[in-house]
Order: sequence, then structure tokens, then C-alpha cells
Amino acid sequence: MKKISFLLFLISINLINSQTINGTVKDSVTGENVAFANIVLKNGKGTYSNEFGGFELEIKNFTTDTLKISNLGYESKILPLINLKKAIKFEILLKPRVENLDEVLISSKKIKYTDKKLLGDKKEGNIGVTSLIGYETAIFIDNPKNIKGKLKRIYIDLKKRKNAEYIATLNIKIYELDSINNKPRKLLHNKNLYVKPKNKKYRLWIDVKDFDINFPINGVFIGIEMVNTFGKVKKYARFGPMFRYTINKDKNARTWSNYHNSGWKGSSIEHKKFKRTKTGISNPMVGIEVLYPKE
Repeated sequence: MKKISFLLFLISINLINSQTINGTVKDSVTGENVAFANIVLKNGKGTYSNEFGGFELEIKNFTTDTLKISNLGYESKILPLINLKKAIKFEILLKPRVENLDEVLISSKKIKYTDKKLLGDKKEGNIGVTSLIGYETAIFIDNPKNIKGKLKRIYIDLKKRKNAEYIATLNIKIYELDSINNKPRKLLHNKNLYVKPKNKKYRLWIDVKDFDINFPINGVFIGIEMVNTFGKVKKYARFGPMFRYTINKDKNARTWSNYHNSGWKGSSIEHKKFKRTKTGISNPMVGIEVLYPKE
């Protein structure tokens, strides 16, 4: 009898600590709603704000868990849940990030970027890999010319997911290389680039020429975040399309993943047997078209 009473006590404590919260993410300066912001708990559970900045999240433990809210162009915010005092509905204000721009040498001579080059691995094997909502996949692309250029277009090779119930929105990001840790570092642009792909086998092109994004001499990471723009969906909902992977020419791991902006982890795939004859390390088939100064 005492054991039953103790179990009921534990269940009641858990029910008290478990609660669904509703909030809205806003710009602290303009007061405008911030759409598709990353909202993740320390325990790993995460979600996104909707197109109006609103979100809903189930909290298991207010006393120990922490909420992290982040979005491109804003400073991340950390909120210990115990400070919310179990508020049913609240606002989260994100402060716009002020970037420290690199120094620019002013010159009367305007650089003309006219030489085009397509960079990306050629097909060596072919496999479809399903990513998950909330995960960002970043692929490194080297700069073979070792001179600064401008990004014109980005491409992503995709495959159809036959059992897909929803089609994810892709948020495209461009990072400079952290040459010490060989992973993504600072963003090279401060705006979300949302793309709605088709659930089929094809090459998706994204035009970024008007964003005036530099292509550094040591290369870039192209980040692809799968975002749910449908709102609340059933648990373990299947989203498409899939990423198309290939064994890269230099056989190096060059892919990283980041769940709801919680930190980068290596995620290239090593194959002992790849399509019967090929072995090695595979990465997503992602590439760029670069404009270089005319030599």
C-alpha cells in the first residue's frame, strides 16, 4: 500500500511539473513577430514559432530545464524555465544582432565579377538520406582558385520521399569556415532564405546573387535547415524530400549537423559498401555557382 501511495505521489509531482506553454517571439526593437524562430529545450525537445511568431511547447520540468530561442539576425536568448513562474502565455523579445563588418578598402576601380565556375562533387553513387525537422545540414565547399569571389547560385540535389506526409521548407544559410575546427563559424549573411522544394528527384537552384555574399578564399559551408511551416503536426510526421548523397572525390568528411541551433556535430556517412562497387565517405550533393574577377 505504501508503494502504491509513493508511486501516486511521483505521478502527481510529474503532472504538476508538466505543462504546455504558449508564447510569442517578437523583435525587441520593432515589436514585429519573428517567424520560424528556433525554440529548443535543454533536454533536446524543440519546435519553431509559426509565421505569426507564436509557438506551443510541452514542458516536463520547470525546475531544471532551460529554453533557448534563436533566429538568424538576432542574438540568442536563454531562459531558465523556473523564472517564467509557469506562465501560461508570454512574450519573448529577441534583440537584433549588430554584426561587426569587415573593413572595406574603398577604391575608384570597380571589380567586375564575370568569370563563372560551378563547384561541387560529381556523382559517385547515389543514395537518398532523410533529414529531420529541426536539423540543419552544412556542407563544406572548397575554393580551388584561392581568390575571393561572389556567390551567384546554390544547388541542392533532392530525391522523392515516397511516404512523405508533408513537404518541409528549406532555410538556406552560408557560413565561413572555422579553419581550426573545420566546421561552420560566422554567417556570411543575416537574412533567412526560405525555399519550398518539390518532393521529387531533381536539382533545386537558389539564386543568391542579389544578396552580395562573398565567397572567401578558404571556401564556405552551405547550411540547409528543414523547417516545419505547417504548425502542429502529429508526432513523428514524415517530411520530404530527401537529400541526395554522393561519395566525394577527396573521400573526406565535410558534413556537419546542428539540431535547433544547439551545436555542430559531424554527420558525414561512411560506407563500407556503397552501391555494390563504391566505398568511402558520402556527403549531400550540394554545390554553388561562383563569380570570380576576370583575370
